[in-house]
Amino acid sequence: MAPRADLVLASASPRRRELLERLGLTLWVAPVDIDETPRPDELPLTYAARLAAEKCAAAEPHGDGLPVLAADTTVLLEREIFGKPADEREAAAMLRRLGGRRHEVITAYQVRHRGARVERAVTTAVTFRLIAPAEVDAYVASGEWRGKAGGYAIQGIAAVFATEIRGSLTNVIGLPLAEVIADLRAAGALERWPPPAFGAAP
Repeated sequence: MAPRADLVLASASPRRRELLERLGLTLWVAPVDIDETPRPDELPLTYAARLAAEKCAAAEPHGDGLPVLAADTTVLLEREIFGKPADEREAAAMLRRLGGRRHEVITAYQVRHRGARVERAVTTAVTFRLIAPAEVDAYVASGEWRGKAGGYAIQGIAAVFATEIRGSLTNVIGLPLAEVIADLRAAGALERWPPPAFGAAP
């Protein structure tokens, strides 16, 4: 465990880790392995909240008393869940369907600290312009889609496809920072805020 860790991050996502570490927080990263298969007729919000809760519950016993944060991000297009593409073919299919349309990005998270639980879901609306077939092929070839819900990374090359973002940008990246920090502080889970490295030059 990292010395003087501020919280346990129950996630393997490098995006979530980077977002929190940019604030100067010290993390104990504890990824958990759970089944992320949607249940029959499971609503997207219910699905994301369930996965966040399961991840948090799995990591809590190993948290050594530290606050535990877990999250799950999913992309929703016309009530259909877009998870992480399994291969290039699926990534290309997702991108073609997202092109020229508006979709929603939902991140559900849960915080557990000293017997208390705080959970929330944040939704951001994202609109993509039409994406040319050659652009789809080039993006898939870049490999940036790997491990990303919806098959794209808004903080990367895929930013060129987005014409409008309504709501939290960091939510699309993987963690709605404003809401997460507010809930962590309300739960008394951040003993050091702002942390010593907050605002430090990179």
